[in-house]
Amino acid sequence: MMAKPKELISEATRRNWDKLKNGRADRLTRRANKSLSQKIITPEGYVSAGSLPRFVEDLKAAQYPINDLIFSLCALFVETNKVSEANRKRFFEEYAQCQRVEVTVPRQILKNRQDDWIGFIYQSLTAEGHRIITGLYYTKPVIVNEMLEGIQLLNEERFLDPCCGSGIFLLKVEHARMEQLFGVDNDFLAVMIAKANLMVKYNESTVYPQIYQLDFLAHATQALGGMKFDYIVTNPPWGTEKGHSHKSDVISSKEKASLFFAESYKFLADKGIQHFLLPSSILKIKVHADFRRFVTHETHMESIRCYHERFKGVFTDFISLKVSKKPVFGKQSYIVSTAKNEVTRKELIPSDDDFCIIPMGNDREEAILAKAERLRHDDLSHSKWALGIITGNNAKKLKNRPAPDLEAIYTGKDIAKYSLKPATRYVKYNRDDFQQCAKDEFYRAKEKLVYKFVSNHLCFTYDDRQRLFLNSANILIPEVDGMSIKTVLAFLNSTLFNFLYVKRFGDLKILKGNLLVLPFPQIAPETNQRLTALVDEALRGDAKAIERIDELVFSLYQLDLEEIRIIKEL
Repeated sequence: MMAKPKELISEATRRNWDKLKNGRADRLTRRANKSLSQKIITPEGYVSAGSLPRFVEDLKAAQYPINDLIFSLCALFVETNKVSEANRKRFFEEYAQCQRVEVTVPRQILKNRQDDWIGFIYQSLTAEGHRIITGLYYTKPVIVNEMLEGIQLLNEERFLDPCCGSGIFLLKVEHARMEQLFGVDNDFLAVMIAKANLMVKYNESTVYPQIYQLDFLAHATQALGGMKFDYIVTNPPWGTEKGHSHKSDVISSKEKASLFFAESYKFLADKGIQHFLLPSSILKIKVHADFRRFVTHETHMESIRCYHERFKGVFTDFISLKVSKKPVFGKQSYIVSTAKNEVTRKELIPSDDDFCIIPMGNDREEAILAKAERLRHDDLSHSKWALGIITGNNAKKLKNRPAPDLEAIYTGKDIAKYSLKPATRYVKYNRDDFQQCAKDEFYRAKEKLVYKFVSNHLCFTYDDRQRLFLNSANILIPEVDGMSIKTVLAFLNSTLFNFLYVKRFGDLKILKGNLLVLPFPQIAPETNQRLTALVDEALRGDAKAIERIDELVFSLYQLDLEEIRIIKEL
C-alpha cells in the first residue's frame, strides 16, 4: 500500500501543510520538497560516447530493476574486456545475490575503457531527490584530470578517494598499479561500478580492487587501519549531515564536505597532498568558519582554484582546494588560480577570528578591492531585511488575472535596475494563508528597496507603493550613515558595487551575508542630494542618469581610468 504523504515528509513540512490545510501528494515533487523529487538529471560532459544517451533512453523504457541492470552491465563489461580469471571469479562471487537481465549493449560502448559509461547510466537513472539527500554529484573528467595533474604514484605510494562513487578519480590516475589505489563509498551500486572499472583498466592484475562499501565518516579507521596515503583526492558530498552520529573535534557545522575533509586529513602521509572539490560558499559563509580555521591552522595550503561553472542541478559554483601536511610557521603562502588561468600568490596569517578566505583574480583587481575597503565608512549591518512571501502553493494561490479582491505580486524576474516590469501575477493577501510571510511593516513600508535573489549580479529597485513580492525577491530597508535610501540604491546598482560583489563572492544568489560587508564611503550632504536626484531621474527611465551615477561613484572611490576600464570589462 502506498504510504500517506505525511509519512514521507519532515515534521516541519508537515506543520506547514497542516497550517495550509494541504495534504496533497503532488506537493512532494514541488520545489520546496526537492529531496523527494523523482526528476532525472542527465550529467553533461561526463562521457564522450555518442550513442550512449540513446542507449540510456532505451534502458529507461525497459524499466529494468536498477540493481540487476547495473550488475548485468558490469558483468558484460568485465567479460568483454578480458579481466583476469582470479578477479572475474571473485567479482561474481561477491555479487552473487544479483540477477542477470537480458540487455544488449552496443559494442562501441562496451569496449569503451576510457570513460565511466556505466556510472553515466547509473546517474542518468537516479532521481534528483536521491542526489540531494546524498549530496551526490559526479565530477566531469576534465575537472578530474585538472585535479590529478602531476600525480604519479612512485614505488609504494598510495592514492585514496574517500568518496569514490563509481571510481572516476581512481580510473583517471595515471602511472599507477591496482595495489596503490584505494576507494571508499557507501553506495552499493557505485562501489560495484568502481570495481568493474578498475578491473577492466588493470585487466591483467590479480589484485582485487581495494574499494570498500562503508560510511567513511563512521568506519574509515576500521577499514583502513593505520594506513597513510600520499594522495587523497575527491569530490565529497555537499550539504548538512543529518541524523549522523559522527562527531568531530574540529567541525561543528555538520557540513558533509568539511567533515570528509577533516576526517580524510587524518590519513594523509607526512608529505602527502590532499585535494578536494568544494562549494565556493565554504570560503566565505559564516557557518563554515570551523572549516576555514581548520585549514589555516592544521594544513599548509598549496592552491585554491576557482571554477565559475556549476554541476547540473546544483545552484552554486565551486573551488578545488589543495593542501599538504607540512609544518606551518607564521604566514602561509598559497596560489590562487581562476577560470581565466590568472595566477597570484597570496599570504594568509592564521587567526582565531572568524575570517574569510577570498580568492582573487589578479593583483590589479585586488588593488581595486583594497582601495574600496580603505574608504569604508559604513555598511548595511544596521539595516532591516525581509524575505518575500512564500505562499506554499503558487499554482493554487497565484492568479494570472486581476480581480477586485486580488493585488499584484512581483517576482525576482520582474525586477530590473531602477524599474519593475508590469505585474503578471495576483494574490489575495491573507497572511494566515501563506506558508511564510514577513511582517506587514516591510511590505507596506513607506520606502523600501527590493532586489533579485537569484542573480549573478546586483539588481535593485525602489518601491514606495507598498507592493508585494514573492520570495524570489528580497526586501532591504537600508540605514547607512549620511545616505538616503535612494543614495544607497545608487551604490548598490553601480558598476563598481557589482564588481566588488562578483569578485568577492561570485555566487548565483545575492545573499544578505555578502551584502552586509560591502563598503560604503563617507559622503558630503550635497553628494547625497546629488545622488538622490540622479536616482529619481533613473527611476523615470533616464539611462544617462545611470551613467552619471557610475561616474560619481567611481570618483568617490578615487579610481583612475585604468581601474575603471578593468571594472567595466567584468
